[in-house]
Amino acid sequence: MYKAVLKFFALHHHLSLPDIGNFSVETQPAQIDFTNRSITSSKNKIVFSNDKLPAEKMLYDFLSQELNTDETRAAQSLTEFTEQLQRELDNNNTIHIKGIGTLSKQTSQVLIFQPEEIPDYFPPIAAERIIRKNTTHTIRVGEAEKTSDEMQTALLQPEKIRKEKWWIAAVILAITGIAAIAFYYATHK
Repeated sequence: MYKAVLKFFALHHHLSLPDIGNFSVETQPAQIDFTNRSITSSKNKIVFSNDKLPAEKMLYDFLSQELNTDETRAAQSLTEFTEQLQRELDNNNTIHIKGIGTLSKQTSQVLIFQPEEIPDYFPPIAAERIIRKNTTHTIRVGEAEKTSDEMQTALLQPEKIRKEKWWIAAVILAITGIAAIAFYYATHK
């Protein structure tokens, strides 16, 4: 029964065992690691939920084909299999399902699942940015995108010297303040 259940899981990426829980395969997308300058490939991860849903008809059909029996006998075989697993869990044994992971009982209703490590088929690859000289490419500068030629000309031009005129506003405020003080003393003598 183990082989048939594992084959179903490998083909359909999900398995619902009555009174045990649900196993499924989730795919984590490829990721870019900017600090290490690498790209990791997508990974599959086996997850388990304690939802005790009944098995699907598709599982019973698959088991009846694999065991060369009718659907009723396949359902009985699956029930016996899950009851055996449940008895082992009730005896505080851990169950290792090869290719899926390890199950153990935490409380009467909660099972702990430790997934089996899935090997990385594709190692991380180096992701170095290549910038060729004398070719135009886009560069993001703040919120704007500029070409490398535009940035070269902007960086090579001498900076325009701005004359600072902050002192004009300071002189106007000082004259206004002196005039206000003079007006106050002139009117309150």
